[in-house]
Amino acid sequence: MKKKSLLIIALTTMLGLTACGGADTVVDQELPRDDPSSEVSFEFWHCLGHEKTKNLTKVAEAFNTKYAGKYKVILKHPAGDYGALHSTLKTKMASGEVPAISMGYPDSFSEYISKRMGDSFLLRLTNYINDPDFGYTAEELADFVPGYYNEGTNYQFEGVWSMPMYKSTEVMYYNASYFAGDNAPNAKKFEGNNNYFNLVNALDGANATDEDLAALKTWVDANGGYSYDVPETWDQAIALSRKMLADRKAEKVTDVFYPFGYDSDANLLITQMEQRGIPYTSNDEASKNDYREHFKFNNPEAKALVNEIIGYLNEKTLVTKNSSSDYTNVLFTELKCAFTVGSTGGSSYNVSSNFKVKLAPVPYKNQRKYIQQGPSFCFFDCGDAYKQKGAWLFYKEFADASNNAKVALENSYDPVRISSYATDEYAAWIAQEGNGLQYDIPAMTATLKNYYMTSPVFIGSSTARDEIGNIISYIYSSNNSVDEAFDTAISHCYTAAK
Repeated sequence: MKKKSLLIIALTTMLGLTACGGADTVVDQELPRDDPSSEVSFEFWHCLGHEKTKNLTKVAEAFNTKYAGKYKVILKHPAGDYGALHSTLKTKMASGEVPAISMGYPDSFSEYISKRMGDSFLLRLTNYINDPDFGYTAEELADFVPGYYNEGTNYQFEGVWSMPMYKSTEVMYYNASYFAGDNAPNAKKFEGNNNYFNLVNALDGANATDEDLAALKTWVDANGGYSYDVPETWDQAIALSRKMLADRKAEKVTDVFYPFGYDSDANLLITQMEQRGIPYTSNDEASKNDYREHFKFNNPEAKALVNEIIGYLNEKTLVTKNSSSDYTNVLFTELKCAFTVGSTGGSSYNVSSNFKVKLAPVPYKNQRKYIQQGPSFCFFDCGDAYKQKGAWLFYKEFADASNNAKVALENSYDPVRISSYATDEYAAWIAQEGNGLQYDIPAMTATLKNYYMTSPVFIGSSTARDEIGNIISYIYSSNNSVDEAFDTAISHCYTAAK
């Protein structure tokens, strides 16, 4: 541990922070067998808005009551999003001060671990997990959703370096009213037809019932109008998009419209590459000897995929954030898009009072693979073993099956414990399916867990994700060719990983 002045020690103790880490850190530490002689305060850093911390606050209050006089967690909100939290943490690390525990994403955590284990600001958690008194038994570990827990082992060094907080994935949000027949082509085709408009008016915007939607679709189909079936595969989604555009053209509808939206350019390409078996990144032995071997996406198959996507963008069957001036959820809620892919954690951005929104799995190519998202916890070497013990005990309180279900569900995420799905809280939430997207999402994601995918984590993996997402932007904004866009992306990745 670095020596510190008494003033620094006093100040950082008051703040729940301690100067620490980053030079000859002992990453494999043991939890103290005893408890502190007086109450120890430590900070948990997060970037959640006030509306998303209701149950997190309850967990913290229950923890502080349970361990009164020993450990006290202080919830701190130093930044408003994950990127800003990452930047703040890096600034604090540079000055030698970090919290005991923070939320974030594995790509960020890999930077805190660094390229040399002795430079790590993070603790390896294997000893904590295996602690005979304060860790997890084999049975308890088996209660974590395997993909969520195993994400913590996917770093540049062996062992467990993070623990799952709650998780999300992507789903397809679609305008069920548009699909049933409440759309611009039908408004033109059936102009002045009271039967059609009576059925449309009966939908009552976002409150449309399945019965009213079915009645409209039945009438539209019987009268040669335009209704649509929800696509399951990528090819079906592209074919449907082209048909929607053709139908609008047939009825001389000329307003701005992109049938198929994809909120994240990076997720689009990473997912399509995985589904098609195209290499993206690697954390294999070769990459440990040559950082350039981490980045596999500069290959002919990936370039062919981007050329394919560019073709869809140019014909306006597809729209992404980096090919448009608007987020696709904005286009979707403004009726400029019929279906869009986005995170389950961002469901509130895809709600409209003007039409009924429903969910479906993301259309897939070749094999079902869906991206796994959502934050995890990392534990810093904060220079005080009791703070670190308190942080670990707080995580265990947070990851309790009931507590985790409550915190996850209020934010439209999935719990990380298998037993959470058998709790009364989860059952009560699922029972409200049909009363809003926040209740529909868990029912949908419960069917997807066997198909989740993650990417390797290493120094530069965050840049790889950014750059694969920027390729479309390089082509659209900088007028680069596909080859030039890939050259730029790979160059930035190499710089980050050196």
